[in-house]
Amino acid sequence: MNARQRSAHRQKLLRLRAATLAADPARIEPNRRDPVSTGVADEDAQALSEMLQVLASQRNRGQAEMLGRIDRALARLAAEPDDFGLCEECEEPIPPRRLEVMPWALRCAPCQARTEPRLGVPRRKITDYR
Repeated sequence: MNARQRSAHRQKLLRLRAATLAADPARIEPNRRDPVSTGVADEDAQALSEMLQVLASQRNRGQAEMLGRIDRALARLAAEPDDFGLCEECEEPIPPRRLEVMPWALRCAPCQARTEPRLGVPRRKITDYR
């Protein structure tokens, strides 16, 4: 990867970081609205309120994780510019299309697949959590 390509990836990462920071965190509404009462009067409203809290929390966690990935990629780009675009596992070049879609990618697709649990695969044993 040449200096021009690294600069383009850096600019894209900075734009993604700015867009992620510009998106306000989801507000987590408390169940209690009145300090005198406890919980929510209606059971359906209680369940809805808890579900909305979980969704907001997951959205905020996702934003934080995305910022972490972007910051790690920017740090790697600054510290080791010649290694940016190389897989951390096998040290082969990450395909340009993968970096175009995910400029924060640290691994090529095959190495990433080996490190992440497979989704949609049934467990073989009850103690098999991956």
